[in-house]
Amino acid sequence: MAVVAIIDTGVNTQHLDLRDNLWINPEEIPGNGIDDDFNGVVDDIHGFDVITGQPISAIGDPEGHGTHVAGIVTQTSNSAEIMGIRLLDENGGGNISDAINAWSYALLKGATVINNSWGALGIEPSQVNFMQEAIDIGEEIFGAVFIAAAGNESVNTDRIANTPSNANGMISVGASNKKGNRSTFSNVGKNTVDLFAPGVNISSADAFSISGRIAFSGTSMAAPIVAGAAAILQDRTPEANPQEIKSTLISDVESRKKLKKFSVAGGVLSNEFTEPFSQNVRSQRKQKPRKIKPYQSDITSIGKKNFTRIICVLNQPSQNVKMDIWNKLIAQPFTKDDGVDWPEAYENRICILEIEKDYQGRLERKSVIRSIRKSGHFETVEWDRTIGIQSFNEYNIINSIKGPLL
Repeated sequence: MAVVAIIDTGVNTQHLDLRDNLWINPEEIPGNGIDDDFNGVVDDIHGFDVITGQPISAIGDPEGHGTHVAGIVTQTSNSAEIMGIRLLDENGGGNISDAINAWSYALLKGATVINNSWGALGIEPSQVNFMQEAIDIGEEIFGAVFIAAAGNESVNTDRIANTPSNANGMISVGASNKKGNRSTFSNVGKNTVDLFAPGVNISSADAFSISGRIAFSGTSMAAPIVAGAAAILQDRTPEANPQEIKSTLISDVESRKKLKKFSVAGGVLSNEFTEPFSQNVRSQRKQKPRKIKPYQSDITSIGKKNFTRIICVLNQPSQNVKMDIWNKLIAQPFTKDDGVDWPEAYENRICILEIEKDYQGRLERKSVIRSIRKSGHFETVEWDRTIGIQSFNEYNIINSIKGPLL
């Protein structure tokens, strides 16, 4: 299995879209408080934080960007293993020099694809000590494929350098729109942007929930689609070297006349890899924006009242929550379904709430979520999709919803 290192703001290792695809450090014993592999990081089971030196599972993703990026990789390649490496802080900033440490960790731990959805405009890669050397070593000795977002400043990176996307050996990815043309924000470069991939309204894992998704746009979203494609090619042809993987990705693009002057390949990543995201785009183009109703279950109806279920994670495992919210909405604890495979860390803190509709029969969904969050009782609050999918086949259409439910 290809291992994809996400060099970003961190990764929420408890998210349902990611937890089955997490890389596991074979040299570390979970939870023993010992640096078993002698790399200076204790219990780095799924990756580590360059900023604090802690394991990624202890930090998670305070900003949210990295989890979204990781979710795009797993949507593209469902067999890819995700290694989370935090380079950027909660404000999305960081030191370029720390990238070398992040790459070194990834390479030594067996990452075969390294995704970099970050960059610094106006800086040449040659200005960063050991950057080019690290990429060369990663390719030649470790056989790793390096991928980077081209940037969102709408400039030509042939003229204004962007790091690390302009580095030799790096696959630089621009963002295409729903028509397969260049998005208005994407950087371009006939010699420095290799190819384009979908980067507008891409739905992926929401770091601040257990199973929710949210839509973002940017070359940060396009790059991990290519990273997922590289992982697929590595699994398909293990003997292929990084140059051959890059050549295949570039030669198999969907050619676009309008992209020929903006990139080396002159096209968008092959439809073989972009299909999940192309479907998102087509459905949004054909339909007017609409609010999606949250899942409603017959088994949670009481008398003639209609209830909507919400998943919450209690701050304290033993806490019993029953509260009147603004005297309009009533939240009651509900027993979790045994058939749902909850993340172990949340096992004793899951609370399913039934939310009563107001007297007009309408549910102000955002207000409900805000009210519950403001109560301070819960670590995580989101609409229930998982139980609906697990319990009723007729509600499987919910699984195809792209974007946040709110």
